[in-house]
Amino acid sequence: MSPNGSPIVRLALTVLLLLFAAARPSSAQQFSFLHYGQDEGLRNLDVFDLIEDNTGLLWLATENGLFRYDGAQFHRFGTQDGIGESLVLSLHKDVLGRIWVATNDHLYYYDGTRFIAAPAGTSTTQFGAGELLSSIDSRHILFLARGSLMLVSQVGERKGRPIWHAAPFFTPSETAANPSLTQLHSIFVSTHPVEGIDLWLGCGNAICRLHQPLEHRSADNVEVFSTRQNVPGDSWACFFADRKGTLWARSRHFIRTLTPAQATFQSRDLPAQDGLRSYLGSGILTMAEDPQGAILTQTNRGLARWQDNSWRIYDSTNGIDFKDVSAILFDRSGTPWLSTRGHGIVLWQGYREVQNWTIAQGLHDDVVWPFFRDTHHRLWIADQFQLNLLDETTHRLSTPRLFQTTPILHGTGFAESPDGSLWIFTLTGEVYRTDPAIEHIVFRGKLPSLARVFTDSSHRIWILSRNGLYVIRDPNHPSIEKIPNPAVENDGFADAAESPNHDLWFLSDHHLYRVSHGDSRFTSVALDEDAVRGQMRNIAAARDGSLWIGGGIPSLLHLRVDHNQARTLDSVTSPDLSSNDVQIVRFDNRGWLWVGTDMGVNVYNGIQWRHLERHDGLISNDTDEGAFLADSDGSVWIGANGGAIHLLHPEHMFSSAPLDARFTSASLGPKQLSLNSTSLVPWQDASLDINFTSLNFARERALRFRYRLSGMEFSWNETSSHSLHYPAIAPGDYRFELQAVDPDQNKQSRVLSLSFTVQPPWWRTRVMHLLLGIVSFVASIVIWHWRERRLLARQRMLRQLVAQRTRELEAEKAELEATREALSHQATRDSLTGIWNRPAIIEILVREMERARRSGTTLAVVLADVDHFKQINDTLGHLAGDSILRDAARRMLENIRPYDFIGRYGGEEFLIVLPGLPLRDSSARLQHLLEALSREPFFFEGNSVNVTSSFGTSWYEPGITLVEDLIRRADEALYRAKAEGRNRVVFYQPKEDES
Repeated sequence: MSPNGSPIVRLALTVLLLLFAAARPSSAQQFSFLHYGQDEGLRNLDVFDLIEDNTGLLWLATENGLFRYDGAQFHRFGTQDGIGESLVLSLHKDVLGRIWVATNDHLYYYDGTRFIAAPAGTSTTQFGAGELLSSIDSRHILFLARGSLMLVSQVGERKGRPIWHAAPFFTPSETAANPSLTQLHSIFVSTHPVEGIDLWLGCGNAICRLHQPLEHRSADNVEVFSTRQNVPGDSWACFFADRKGTLWARSRHFIRTLTPAQATFQSRDLPAQDGLRSYLGSGILTMAEDPQGAILTQTNRGLARWQDNSWRIYDSTNGIDFKDVSAILFDRSGTPWLSTRGHGIVLWQGYREVQNWTIAQGLHDDVVWPFFRDTHHRLWIADQFQLNLLDETTHRLSTPRLFQTTPILHGTGFAESPDGSLWIFTLTGEVYRTDPAIEHIVFRGKLPSLARVFTDSSHRIWILSRNGLYVIRDPNHPSIEKIPNPAVENDGFADAAESPNHDLWFLSDHHLYRVSHGDSRFTSVALDEDAVRGQMRNIAAARDGSLWIGGGIPSLLHLRVDHNQARTLDSVTSPDLSSNDVQIVRFDNRGWLWVGTDMGVNVYNGIQWRHLERHDGLISNDTDEGAFLADSDGSVWIGANGGAIHLLHPEHMFSSAPLDARFTSASLGPKQLSLNSTSLVPWQDASLDINFTSLNFARERALRFRYRLSGMEFSWNETSSHSLHYPAIAPGDYRFELQAVDPDQNKQSRVLSLSFTVQPPWWRTRVMHLLLGIVSFVASIVIWHWRERRLLARQRMLRQLVAQRTRELEAEKAELEATREALSHQATRDSLTGIWNRPAIIEILVREMERARRSGTTLAVVLADVDHFKQINDTLGHLAGDSILRDAARRMLENIRPYDFIGRYGGEEFLIVLPGLPLRDSSARLQHLLEALSREPFFFEGNSVNVTSSFGTSWYEPGITLVEDLIRRADEALYRAKAEGRNRVVFYQPKEDES
């Protein structure tokens, strides 16, 4: 046996391959990011640092100023706030929560109202970007100046303000003995509850540590870590301590960790990308820990996350469209923020909550339909063009070898036999069965177009087609049986469900059937016709035996069936349901109801509704019909027009975390109002301006604010703005009340209030009011008698004028309503026949083509022409022809289905649109309509005329995109009907070059 074939070598190769797979770019997720730049008020996009203060506000150090973000706007601090420079390089928050700022040559701290300059010890201090600020405690601040360590100490107070003194941390003799202490690249202070405080320095080409730095402030006590402790020679520019007390150190080439119990650093180097392990970007090296304990840092092309003892790399294949990260921050809610050099700041939406799979992760198309988890726990996803299998090792989607040579188009359902073989069904009616190893197709079948596949608890596979219901009673044997029941054999089915008592429910476009447990009979359930007007497409059975039904009907229905009669328990619409276009109605393993629409996903836990959409991390709001899987681990898979969505922790949607709401400022004219107590303001005919916000950054696009100004407004108002302006405030007592509302998550913050009193001017005081009252009383007595008669006479005249004007207005209103109704009828109806005119019927056809494309239903178009109509006009006159056209339109209108449409296409031609016309009995249906025209003669002024017509029919196919192409096919079929003798129905036959 050759050495390469030895078991040891094979084992080593296997380990190397696994390590490579663990470190390769993790393109298995497509993430969603929200960018903040100049359009959002961040005037400079080169952000060096990012921190969160104790109140939850974000602070940004940029190339052109210091900014603070409050969830509503970016406020820039400048000379009026105490900062004289525009280049801000670093930020730090000390143990008291004070914000420290390093500009290019000055050090400042924020006292709550403005920035105060702190001494830097030398007039030639120049700061650079990176970890150059830290603090040992609230009275001792550390910073780097030209590679040397400086200490700013509080030495006293003056008028309540601290007095600071700056001096070098090490003496000249100490730095002369250890020159690397003048070549410092970064500083970091870590605190351990047992071991105390450690000062870490990137010194020279090594890492230095000084334990208890205030007690042992001497270079003799500096411990140096170098190659003997597995620290390669490099400039160590970044330190970070995780929650377990492990120290992380990073340079541009290496990453090392040191636990409290170790004396030697461990290697955690990033895997090579593009042949490089070094970081070459212009970002500032940074590290952060997420709420789950994973460590994040930047790479040349994106981000890396350390979890499960390996790095996962995320780059443009995961949706990262920015680079040069300079800071990573997880705010108080666990939401990650990323600052960049040149791309502003970025909020990571749906972090650790949502994963998306797109074409970049292996899908062949971004329209996803069914999901299926087989008995081997493999996840199958069918997109519009192919089947995909999720590789749990590489976290990518791929197509098994069998289907690479046999593409499965428009897969609409999966099922599995007890022996492990896979059943696959397509929208066009193709049926496949593989062997258990999924290496060969052992059965093929062809059925009418399919809508859905359903496997019941008895392992029967039910196939819901547009022309009846089929069943595979024994999945181990490929025998497909059509249900012969006359009630269902020609119905078009859309979905099925099974109740906890094992009753089966089958939903068609307009009917609901039940098959009771232990019985094979199909029983029709009576439904409220008004409630289900449209097309039902989805059904789910709840644990309590009730049913939920949705689709193209007016609302989502919650029903209970008693004795084959459905009783409506609830009818859900807005605001609980984001859209009535329901594509998914399913329950997960918790018993929660999931409703997918074209405007996001709604979830009902039995008590409250929640709404998810793109700002929650979803790749798309437009879900695909029936594309849902409740996984055994509690996560949920949803298909959308954009890819596959994996919701990892749905239970977090119903967390009880409160909403935040706060006032940021309030002013009445030039007077600033107190946000904490009642303000007393002299009247000055000034406007009221109130600014407010919420620091729920991850939800800020969904938040709205309810407010009212008591003393002026009685009802609550709502706005998405973060500011309000009242033009003028009269004297009085006021209380402004505010509440943040998240309608998608059904949450509200506590109600905040801001009170103030506007004092009246002197002429509106009580004394002045009393004097004016006395004068007015006397004057009123004098002129009362004179005014009384005049007012009575004027009142009579006004009554007459009002009555006359009321009659005139009522007449004008009636005339306008009649005119509006006539114009609407003229715009859409044919003036001769009263049916749809040509523009209206064309618009209807376009709409039905789009519906057929989305739902996969059939659509027939008929171009009908009255035979020999010119002869009728020539012999009996045009008035007779008009009469026959009106009568023909009436006869066809009386014989089409309630949801069919007919319009006058031109002259004696009519265009008939027949949605959902079954393929099997279409000829008989159209022949009946044809005979309705010729069955009885037409009469005009005593003349009896026998009239026939010719029908040209075409079917909508997925390849047809233009309505003109569909009508052209019907026109060609009409031409053939005329050529073959008239008075017949002819279907369009494709030419040889179209087949």
